[in-house]
Amino acid sequence: MKNQKWIICVLFVLAASLVTFAQDVPKFEVPVGFSFVNVHPDLSPITSFNVFGGGGGFVYNIGPVIGIKADFNGYTQGSGLKDKLTSAGYTAGNIQGNVFTYMFGPQFKKHSGKLQPFVEGLFGAAHSNAYANIYNTIHGTTSASSNNNAFAMEFGGGLDFALTKHIQARPVEVDYLYTRFGLNGTSYTGAQNNFKYFAGVNFTFGGQ
Repeated sequence: MKNQKWIICVLFVLAASLVTFAQDVPKFEVPVGFSFVNVHPDLSPITSFNVFGGGGGFVYNIGPVIGIKADFNGYTQGSGLKDKLTSAGYTAGNIQGNVFTYMFGPQFKKHSGKLQPFVEGLFGAAHSNAYANIYNTIHGTTSASSNNNAFAMEFGGGLDFALTKHIQARPVEVDYLYTRFGLNGTSYTGAQNNFKYFAGVNFTFGGQ
């Protein structure tokens, strides 16, 4: 009889804990902020360059831990890409490099306490004129179309710090960002293994 009472007490405590935890979970999250990507274009002799920008996302939490995330970011390069092409002996002119990513997938997050870590795996597409512009500059042609689309995916995670019930600071989110661009008008297909950093603010709404 005593054992049964202990089992009932343990089950009650676990149930109460789960209810309390569930109440802390926001229904929606909206992260916005600054981001940069260290791009590895797989176009020799340019080994890497940085693009800077930002964006945001939308998370719908379907349970205490798992949510579905939509992520949208846009980037443009500074003078770094032009400088690297020039130092490699090419006439870069007014070369530009823009990258946009649109991805969707699951997010797994701890929603209790001040520190709330999360991990994610996202899949979607990327759009860029950077790879075609680099290719045309290196090969001295205009054969590569200036705008190209590619498969994209990213895996990584970060940390949110709860400031209030509805506002969280996001000091760090780091991701491995993979893209696979094939350039229209050429035989080029490359696998780009990139590094992404994001920091900003995460707004939370609703509750379960």
